[in-house]
Amino acid sequence: MSQPAKQPLDHIRTYLASAFDLPEGELTGDRSFESLELDSIAQVEMFVTLSDHYGIHLDDSLASGEMTLRQTAELITEALEGADRQRQDSRSAVPQG
Repeated sequence: MSQPAKQPLDHIRTYLASAFDLPEGELTGDRSFESLELDSIAQVEMFVTLSDHYGIHLDDSLASGEMTLRQTAELITEALEGADRQRQDSRSAVPQG
């Protein structure tokens, strides 16, 4: 049996702890990229990595120093929900023979 997928915020915390050697206990949802001293290159790298991981498009131009980890997780959730809606719409658009 496979493990359930991590929630986006949990995945972001694990990624940042691993990729940037940050203490996971300090990676709360209200922490901003700026407070974690992540520059714009690190932010874009994270958005690309998250996009690849979840199979979605995250617009890295939305990343800013003030953005929190929770806001980033919300972007992922919204993109995942949008992708699900698109899949459902495309299935319902297929003519039934």
